[in-house]
Amino acid sequence: MFGTHLKFFVRVFLKDKFFSLLNILGLAMGIAVSIILLLILQHDLSYDQHFANHERIYRLGGHLKATGIDIRGARSARELGGIIKDEFPEVEAVTSANTWDHTLIKYEKNGAEVSFYEEDVVRTDSAYFKVFQHDFIAGDPATALQDLNSVVISASAAARYFGSEDPLDKTLLIDGESWKVTAVIEDLPNNTHMRFDFLLSGLLKSREWVIDQGQVKSEAFWNPDVFTYFLMTKNYDPQRFYDKFPQIFDKFFKSFGDQVGGQYEAILQPLASIHFDSTLIDDEPTGNMAYLYAFSAIGIFIILLACINYMNLSTAKSVNRASEIAMKKTLGSDKKSLVLSFLGESVFLSLVSLVLAIVLVFLILNFSSFNSLIQKNLVVDFWNNKTLLFGSVGVAVMIGIVSGLYPAFYLPSIPTLAALKGSFKNQKSSLRLRKVLTTAQFAISIFVVVCTFFMRDQISFVRNKDLGFNKENILILPIQDTLVQNRIEPIKNELLQNPKITNATTSYAVLGMGTGGPVMHAESPEGMVQQRFNMITVGDDYFKTMGIDLLTGREFQPGSGIDVNNVFMCNRAAAKLMGWGDDPVGKKVRWFHGEEDGTIIGMVEDFNYMSLHNIVEPLLIVKSRKEGGFLHLQVAGDDLPETLEFIQTKWAEIDPNHPFEYFFQDQRFDEQYKSDEIQYKLISILSYICIFISLLGLLGLSAFTAAQRTKEIGIRKVHGASIPRIIYLLYKEVMLLVILAGILVIPAAWYIIDLWMGNFAYKTPLNYFTFLGVTVLALLVAFFTVAFHSLKTATTNPIKSLKYE
Repeated sequence: MFGTHLKFFVRVFLKDKFFSLLNILGLAMGIAVSIILLLILQHDLSYDQHFANHERIYRLGGHLKATGIDIRGARSARELGGIIKDEFPEVEAVTSANTWDHTLIKYEKNGAEVSFYEEDVVRTDSAYFKVFQHDFIAGDPATALQDLNSVVISASAAARYFGSEDPLDKTLLIDGESWKVTAVIEDLPNNTHMRFDFLLSGLLKSREWVIDQGQVKSEAFWNPDVFTYFLMTKNYDPQRFYDKFPQIFDKFFKSFGDQVGGQYEAILQPLASIHFDSTLIDDEPTGNMAYLYAFSAIGIFIILLACINYMNLSTAKSVNRASEIAMKKTLGSDKKSLVLSFLGESVFLSLVSLVLAIVLVFLILNFSSFNSLIQKNLVVDFWNNKTLLFGSVGVAVMIGIVSGLYPAFYLPSIPTLAALKGSFKNQKSSLRLRKVLTTAQFAISIFVVVCTFFMRDQISFVRNKDLGFNKENILILPIQDTLVQNRIEPIKNELLQNPKITNATTSYAVLGMGTGGPVMHAESPEGMVQQRFNMITVGDDYFKTMGIDLLTGREFQPGSGIDVNNVFMCNRAAAKLMGWGDDPVGKKVRWFHGEEDGTIIGMVEDFNYMSLHNIVEPLLIVKSRKEGGFLHLQVAGDDLPETLEFIQTKWAEIDPNHPFEYFFQDQRFDEQYKSDEIQYKLISILSYICIFISLLGLLGLSAFTAAQRTKEIGIRKVHGASIPRIIYLLYKEVMLLVILAGILVIPAAWYIIDLWMGNFAYKTPLNYFTFLGVTVLALLVAFFTVAFHSLKTATTNPIKSLKYE
């Protein structure tokens, strides 16, 4: 029975290859997008769930509020973890961790050296493997982190440094210290919120400054510094933690909190929810649920477009299949069997499309830059990923059913007598449905393209907006050696001998890479008040090099040790916050534990030291006691390779102990928009797919319509109709549907793009003409698609046309 149906489906497929291929291409694109979407959802929604006890692991953060301060942070005080374990019997284990960025690691053997800068380095304590279970290749999880200066490395790190050697008990030089390799673990998957290749022991349980007469100061708990994780008992209810935490607050937080008007609320995050909780500062890179929503929505749109194509072409071709259906009904086929037969056709076609879709996905993920674009490592592995296998087949079957549902019920309803006489024509309801579906196709395509254009304009705007400082041609070199730091002034002077290097300065912060700030006491109309500011520490000639405008007062005086004690500059936002007016010079600022008041000596114009997602926040600027951090060089734009070669040669002499590293300020600043650019590029790709599928459907419909009206066109030509007139006649209906689609998408596109732009504090004005431009573009594309078949029909000899049918 199945074989008979299969032969019939194949015969139907081969009978009209052109329309079958159009349907397969459209469905394959829809299914391919579905498979990639399944992989992305599976990757992002299963973050940290590879840990055996992930449902029992929680991270402790906190919401700290005090006068002039309101911070939701992912870190907590390291002293708090042990106290909570002692006070809460439901806590089975606790561990803390801190990340190290850009750490130089070396391995020396027989005079040869292997060295890399590593970004995935974490320092933790001996209880780490009690909370997090990893797959060990070598070593013992019970003892791997017991000794100081022990390091557990990943399999890829072992291969990178030791090759085929046994890494156990070998010594790595990490940040200038010797560390013994005590274990090797399997690489962590990409969907882990805190990745590492090197796990270092020895994170202390307490900080030196917090101990007073053998007791931990209350102030310590208001200074979070580590990520703290708890392993709770099974089926733990977090509400129990929140109910008991006020006792911890009263015992340990309250004393200092009363001094600063402080409130502290603990935040207990389930491990698997951390990835999408982007509301906490100091967090590891978080996911973007809006990105998943957007991609999922457009994926659904593409599936709908493919389904619409099938429904449109199937109902349009109903005239050609009328006699076939009538014969089946005459021979005894009932409506139920006909419905199942047509559904079987669509599901068969969808499963054939699935094979092509799998090939497309394989090519995209393995032979294109798609993975690097979305910064994931998606792999098509149906054998080991049963969710993907059954999900893909399920989606294909669902698409087949949805696509064939209307044709399956419409085609059996064709009147038998009219079909046998050859007088059946498409019903008005069928024609209306095709118009609705075609309009929906173009509305979806125009919607996605309009959103793409608006996103492109916004990203271009944030890249090119005047930031209030000079980000062009600023070359930045990390200062990684104390010997270099100690002689930075003569090094700057030596580099400035090159006429292509116009200015040089140092700073302990790079604009756009994030900046923190302390709690200060600052003068206000109500007297000295507590207030948190952002802060950057700079060297001589910083404002000149970075092109930051001084509004009033003076800059820091040049020279070592000058203007480094209680001397501050501020931006306009800080002056506005504190009520200092247009001339804050002379206003008082004091360090939180300071005994003497400092003085504001100058105010600079607001400049965007963070991304344009944020408004310019109040900023204090201080001069470094000892220059270091990052060397900033302003270089000429011409002969840049020659200038870089000169700097590299000089730097090799200046710092022979570290590899030469540099980056440009504008590139580093623009990295803040990477997530937005990924969304834009993805939606751009999906918009092309939307257009392609829509045009496939239009191509099929226009071919069918032209064929159906061949005789009519012949008559019109005999009566003197010109070729342009005939093409217009065939295009007119599509043109009206495209215009209607362009009008219908305006409110939805406006709402969605306004919602997306809500992530930016600075926005480009929405261009009203974008809607018109995209609609005109859709009209042109639709015209050429229709004209492709219409021209052939319009130029056919009228005698042949009149003989048609």
